[in-house]
Amino acid sequence: MKYLSLLLFLTLGAHASIKISTFNIRNFDKSGSQTNKSLLKSIILEVGPDLMAVQEIHNERSFKEFTKSSLKGYGLILSRCGGGGRQKLGFLFKKSKLKLISSREDTRVSNAFLDSCDSLRPAMVSIFEENNSKRFAAISVHLKAGSGSRNYARRATQYDGIADIIRELNNKGLKRVVALGDFNTTGFDLRDNDYKNFIELLHDTSSSTSAHDISCTSYWRGRDYSDGIEEASTLDHIVYTNSFGKPQDISVGSHCKKAKCKDTKYYELGESYRSVSDHCPVSAIF
Repeated sequence: MKYLSLLLFLTLGAHASIKISTFNIRNFDKSGSQTNKSLLKSIILEVGPDLMAVQEIHNERSFKEFTKSSLKGYGLILSRCGGGGRQKLGFLFKKSKLKLISSREDTRVSNAFLDSCDSLRPAMVSIFEENNSKRFAAISVHLKAGSGSRNYARRATQYDGIADIIRELNNKGLKRVVALGDFNTTGFDLRDNDYKNFIELLHDTSSSTSAHDISCTSYWRGRDYSDGIEEASTLDHIVYTNSFGKPQDISVGSHCKKAKCKDTKYYELGESYRSVSDHCPVSAIF
């Protein structure tokens, strides 16, 4: 019996799951539009991520204070550059589960040179080590927003940059890679050229996306600004290389979960939509 218990313990330990999430927190604590931090705390703790990519951190000092006071046990790494909108990105990580080995900003998605900051946001490339000593790479991104051919073309270049980063990490022996964040794939639901360019990124890197298993990741005012109906869309992704394996579960939280990704009246989406973010946290358990 003792032998079987030990065997079960070792087996479960060797296959311990990890929950990876992403959350665009709309212009966190930007002057004139303070984030509802009490509700944000509840949302993040309900998700319970081991690793969470965050975007649109406008007030870096405030977010660091929020992490220290409200998210006990979590570490934080943020980018130096935040693009023209000063929207920094990075990672929250559970220190009991993950060790940060290294982190750097990569300008292949921002067209910046050397140490300068461009109008577009860089990628944050971090290496983490799990308790079982296995390592993986995580890439937090926030790509160019907008529809239309010009924005599609700029994002296509950014998709290529992400593919280059993933291949480079693979060549260095890091086969398990996740690229996650706000990809701003406005054409994903339309299955247009933006969608095709994004799918090419997946094919080129032998990867999959969480978006094939959920119906939306955010809401916006929709094509008719006067009807009071907010439309669901798919902008956020957890892109994972096949070496990660198929996720045990993929989910979306906050008001996307509440509204079941159906087009919904503004007031029915609730306080999380009004005072935290138009996006929702997306999670995958590996």
